[in-house]
Amino acid sequence: MVLRVLPWFAASVSVLVSANLCLSQSKASAAPRHTVRYEPEPWLPSNAGRNSVDQAQSSDSGPDVAQLSEQAKEALEARRWPEASATLDKLSKLLPTNPEVHANLGLAYYFQGDPAQARAAFRRALTLKPRMPQASVMIGICEAELGHNAEAIAILAPAFRKPSDPEMERLIGLHLQRSYAELKQFDKAITTGEELHKRYPDDAEILFQVSRLYADRSYELMTDLTRSAPDSAWVHYANAQVQESLARYDVAKREYENVLRRNPQMPGVHYRLGLVILLGAEHNPDSLAEATRAFQEELKIAPRNPEAEYELGEINREQGKYDLALEHFSQALSQQANFVEARIGLGRTLLKVGRTAQAISHLKEASRLDPENKVPHALLANAYRSLSDSAAAQTEMDTYLKLSQATSPNLIPGAGTPTMQQVDP
Repeated sequence: MVLRVLPWFAASVSVLVSANLCLSQSKASAAPRHTVRYEPEPWLPSNAGRNSVDQAQSSDSGPDVAQLSEQAKEALEARRWPEASATLDKLSKLLPTNPEVHANLGLAYYFQGDPAQARAAFRRALTLKPRMPQASVMIGICEAELGHNAEAIAILAPAFRKPSDPEMERLIGLHLQRSYAELKQFDKAITTGEELHKRYPDDAEILFQVSRLYADRSYELMTDLTRSAPDSAWVHYANAQVQESLARYDVAKREYENVLRRNPQMPGVHYRLGLVILLGAEHNPDSLAEATRAFQEELKIAPRNPEAEYELGEINREQGKYDLALEHFSQALSQQANFVEARIGLGRTLLKVGRTAQAISHLKEASRLDPENKVPHALLANAYRSLSDSAAAQTEMDTYLKLSQATSPNLIPGAGTPTMQQVDP
């Protein structure tokens, strides 16, 4: 009987093992810390393994080896990790010099959520067969799982610089990033995270882990800022942005005003103040006048501010002051030619004053710059309809309806994001 067990991470038929993300800071977890893709295929043992089998079969243990080997194979294939580890543990005692058996045992322990025993098994495999680089890498991953971050980095950093198997380098990178972060080596953690993102730009877990790294680092820096300068303009500025992102515009307004009391000339703050006034109140003469003053103050401090110009353009368009609106929209675009919202605002204002051909040119450019934006297509449909071009109008309306039906994530606008153009009801 020939021993057959599964090799670890061999390239063959993909079997996805989705391990839950472990967000705990504990040193041992009930599952691998990151999502792992395990690719098994039958393995035939080395000569040393066959000699061990022959020796075992020549004694009373021969049938046990064959039976345990088959049981281990089935358990690994079915991803029944406790059964696989128990069976392979017995098999490792019958075949103590077979490195692949110990490597498979390490893999079973790892998936079972026991990185300490997994590390011991991989070390045994590596002792028996030093030229088993995957076992060395898995030791590094286990060290990371156990919180031995310096030891993990010593193994994983060189392996990440020389990628081989895509799934392994992914797993290596995720653990390496975390180990750097745990040791407060944020520059290296961020470099590793950005490299992971470059290699796997659409991987959901990598996107999450890299974004969380930045969020954690931001939190630590903000904690340091609050501790070192608790009543500074910068602390109030940071809190204002948080409140704005949470749509608590009244609180954000008070905090931006606190910033200006401490530093009236701080660039960007008057613009942010004007924005939260617009977002947090009904548009009436008083609120529009207050917001206008804030944007005008911003332009006194920082004359090149296309967002402030755009908001002034929108206020004047809303009030029917089309000449002033055109002036502000044009100024915003002269400073930032790819400013989609300003280009839409300019186009719809040109429609209001009867300059349809110019409006179409700007709206087409807006749709080119932002193909997923439905607003310019609705405005183009109206523009072509006014020119009695029913075919072009229908084409634009079809595009508008198609984009309106498309589902998209409900993302929270970032603080300071200019107000968005909407289709008039």
